[in-house]
Amino acid sequence: MSISVSPARHFFVVNPVCFDNRQKMESMIAEIHHFFNELNNSSHSRSSEYAVHISRFPRDAISAIQRFANAVPGTVPLRVYAVGGDGVLFDCLNGAVGLPNVELGIIPYGKGNNFYHVFGEDSKDVFTSLKAQIGAPSVPMDALYCGSNYALNHCLIGLEAFCRSNIKRIREGRTLMDKYISTFAGLLGTNCLYLASILNPDILKQSYRIWMDDENLNGTHTFINIVNSPCYSGNRKYAIHEADPSDGWLDVLISTEMNLRNFNKILNKYTKGCHAKYPNLFEYRRVKKVFLTSNNPLIFNLDGEIFYDKYISVEIKPKIIRIIDPTQMSQR
Repeated sequence: MSISVSPARHFFVVNPVCFDNRQKMESMIAEIHHFFNELNNSSHSRSSEYAVHISRFPRDAISAIQRFANAVPGTVPLRVYAVGGDGVLFDCLNGAVGLPNVELGIIPYGKGNNFYHVFGEDSKDVFTSLKAQIGAPSVPMDALYCGSNYALNHCLIGLEAFCRSNIKRIREGRTLMDKYISTFAGLLGTNCLYLASILNPDILKQSYRIWMDDENLNGTHTFINIVNSPCYSGNRKYAIHEADPSDGWLDVLISTEMNLRNFNKILNKYTKGCHAKYPNLFEYRRVKKVFLTSNNPLIFNLDGEIFYDKYISVEIKPKIIRIIDPTQMSQR
């Protein structure tokens, strides 16, 4: 094996939930060990130190990354790789931001992987290549900051967050009814879950007080989606084509009002990125900061993680994290 590798420390965080079974996860980890054994036995490369951590629960990666980083000299680059979906990437991002000389890698497994699509729709093979990941350069990227958390993709408020919290619960199959619903939703698609969510009047008619930079957009809204990247739900749908995670702006899309009659029309237009053609249905803004509140509790989704509060503040943090871009290796 002959690749150019910087004298970095490499830390892999693996989410076991993203693998169909333990055997597949162990096979992936064995691949990591085999790769570094070959790399370190090669006369063409310096010895590279690495470790693999299996995430045990949400947020576990944050403290694991910080413990590993404490043993890394400040002048030595640290590369953290999120092996799994958006959930472990969210944790790794929040563990990595603020550390010196840190770079974040994305090795996509599982169902929910949004951010790597920014580098190309057909880039999964190169993102799952250890050789490409280890030798690739990194690029600076923005993140949105909400409360005490960072996110690469989005902050979804209202209907989207409510529906996705239901989807997450159903996929986990916490009850027998959830397992039946999961099968039903798989056959008919997630639109049926959106339809069920829209029957909740607290979500459909929630009133918000919203400030976007210097503009006030108070009113009743079905959803308020604040995004940093364009990809929607990891299935090559781009809800907000204009979003660029390196431009220093938040892209905000607000649904003015949704009901049973226009539900399907609005949802389809939104998920296909056609909001600009329907200014009567959507408000679109590019801003630096959003603050909103409501008399009722707010449900919001940060890159797949669900939160509740009565006040939400979101701002863009330009070029706060360097993301490893293995597509640059394939172009050499």
